[in-house]
Amino acid sequence: MSRVLDAIERRLSIDPLVASAVVDLTEVTRLGDLDGGRSANLLRLGLLVDALGQRLGDSSASIYAVADRALMSDTELTSNERMVIRRWSDDGLVEILPAGAPVQARMREISGLSGLAMITRIGGAPSSYAPIPAPGGIALAPHAGAGTVPARATNPVLTRLWRCPEPDCGSFAESRTMGQPPPTIRAGVPICPRHGGRLIDAGARPLMRPMAARVDGLVRERFLVGNQRPFIVGRAPDDRNGVALGPYLDEAAVRWISRSHIRLELRGDDLVATDSSTNGTTILVRTGPTTPPQTVTLASGQSRTIGEWDTIQLHQTVLVGRADRLPDRPPSATPDSVMADAPTMAIRLPTL
Repeated sequence: MSRVLDAIERRLSIDPLVASAVVDLTEVTRLGDLDGGRSANLLRLGLLVDALGQRLGDSSASIYAVADRALMSDTELTSNERMVIRRWSDDGLVEILPAGAPVQARMREISGLSGLAMITRIGGAPSSYAPIPAPGGIALAPHAGAGTVPARATNPVLTRLWRCPEPDCGSFAESRTMGQPPPTIRAGVPICPRHGGRLIDAGARPLMRPMAARVDGLVRERFLVGNQRPFIVGRAPDDRNGVALGPYLDEAAVRWISRSHIRLELRGDDLVATDSSTNGTTILVRTGPTTPPQTVTLASGQSRTIGEWDTIQLHQTVLVGRADRLPDRPPSATPDSVMADAPTMAIRLPTL
């Protein structure tokens, strides 16, 4: 049980640049028809994480979870589950609203500001999915009238750093310089969704580009590149900010991709790739999501600005690009499951 909750914890984030969808944690724990188990069960969040990974072809997909504070005292959850939710709240991994606050309205606000899809049985958002029972787990079905998830837009409120008057705020504490959630907006004023106080503008938020590395069509690693946060991507880079793809590569890709293949960094507003490989790097240049790519090759030491829709090809099976701009490609592998260690008595998966 603890291993499963730890695995779920690693896939939680209230940073819209990291998360892939927003959910009502209270609603999720009570979806008993998903597994036929007890009335409230925190492990159902793991089923949802797995379903999101399956839909996106992403082994690193994260969930933005929102809940009413009453969930932390819900006696239909075990004492351990309540303790875990409280820890997640304190650590800023989930967003806890005051008791009685409208969670669905907050979810719609988050979706509207960030472009995140909503996962809920209640429709009404432009991009929303309902969790439904499916063989061996659950699936996400688009609500009637819901379109595909749009490319992420940046609302101006997300370009600022905010501070909550409450010093221990899990969302807007002074120590939290990255990974802030969207504020609540009331009459044009940014408000802390946890404490209800007016937020203080602490200046411009450091610019970050959300990136993803896809192997054989399956997203294996996500990372944020910033002006002071460059990343080396390769087979096994010897760098603190390194993205190691070696464990996911087949024999041909292992031979082709260098240990430290390419460096990604922000120079001002531009994302720049610099090749440091033996075999070179291919840039697939696109002007839009459906335009045919033009091919540009970088040799060792060469750099190029990477456009919004460009894709970096380290090998024919390995693509790196903006996490919200990678072209669709059906994965040939199954995303990793956070429920692999789930005790069989704790949750019963559907066998439809």
